[in-house]
Amino acid sequence: MKLLLTRPEQDGAATARRLVALGHEVIVAPATEIVATGNAVPISNFDALLATSANAIRAIPPDTLEALRDLPLHCVGQKTASVARSVGFHSIHVGGGSGERLVDEIREVYPPSARLLYLTGTPRKPMVEDGLKAAGFTVTAIDLYGTRSVADWPGDRRGKLESVDAALHFSRASVEGLLGLAEKAGLMPNFRQMRHLCLSNDVAVPLRAAGLENVVVSSIPTEAGVILLL
Repeated sequence: MKLLLTRPEQDGAATARRLVALGHEVIVAPATEIVATGNAVPISNFDALLATSANAIRAIPPDTLEALRDLPLHCVGQKTASVARSVGFHSIHVGGGSGERLVDEIREVYPPSARLLYLTGTPRKPMVEDGLKAAGFTVTAIDLYGTRSVADWPGDRRGKLESVDAALHFSRASVEGLLGLAEKAGLMPNFRQMRHLCLSNDVAVPLRAAGLENVVVSSIPTEAGVILLL
């Protein structure tokens, strides 16, 4: 099967290797790119760290990473946890795959007096911060990266995208960027015909709003869950 991945280069390459090993042909055509903000990270008086994206871990300034590694780190999923292990975090706790479940886990483990440092980026939904603050926690959120749509696809990718069987989608930002690029490249008729396999209902929203009908959402909000839809 010929598949399209629109994740940023680093994540897309890793997913592509898994799909190729399963016998698929994969086109990696990022619709978004990750840009570090360079924001400073406070390193004192926190009881735990939170991260909902591997991009936040990758964007931690090297001069502060050493000071954070010994704090307990609570991640939404295994991918973020894997990146955290690779940079030396020692105490990693994996949540249930969503921001809501991460909030529930923190409420079960810590008293409301705990001070939490949320390593995050933009754009993002406020559910983690709002949920924890509503429960009485002090949450400091630091934007370490931003996600932005790429300006255009290289010409050699446009031709390859005309005969794709299915696209795998892992973020709403990537889907929104994809739709803009597809419209610009005159590929919307092709995108209406292919299957769109999504990590969550939120990821699928822009596709459905654009009138695409062949949209399927994984019942398991993980990369493995999306791949199972194949």
